[in-house]
Amino acid sequence: MDIINQIHKEFFALRNGLLADAVRKAGCKSPRIFGLNVPQLSEIARRYGRDNELADRLWNEKECRESRLLACWIFDPETVSEEKAMQLAEDVQGVEEADILVFRLLKRLPYAADLLARLETSDAPHAAYTAKMLRSHLYD
Repeated sequence: MDIINQIHKEFFALRNGLLADAVRKAGCKSPRIFGLNVPQLSEIARRYGRDNELADRLWNEKECRESRLLACWIFDPETVSEEKAMQLAEDVQGVEEADILVFRLLKRLPYAADLLARLETSDAPHAAYTAKMLRSHLYD
């Protein structure tokens, strides 16, 4: 079985309709929302470890909220390039994704301050919010 299908089965087994509805009402545009919470995603991430290839595959599943969030745990901050980090930051689809990406990956990068400066001048839809969150983690 493909690893992505395996992960989706885990999402399905842990789905929470009430949380999924709340996330949808809060503005999440993803067509597939399983309703997993942060501790559940963190537990799944621990089982898969750091794996940039898997994280890329999950991140590229733009239609699934949990896949994109899980990717934030699985990217390896020691090996993600500044260009890749910038691509991820500019690809953020909403505030929840920005929060998790910053908390789980971006703030841990050795070049986070340089990334912040680049994000502050980006025209990407959620770049300003992502930059604000990264700034708060780096300097507050």
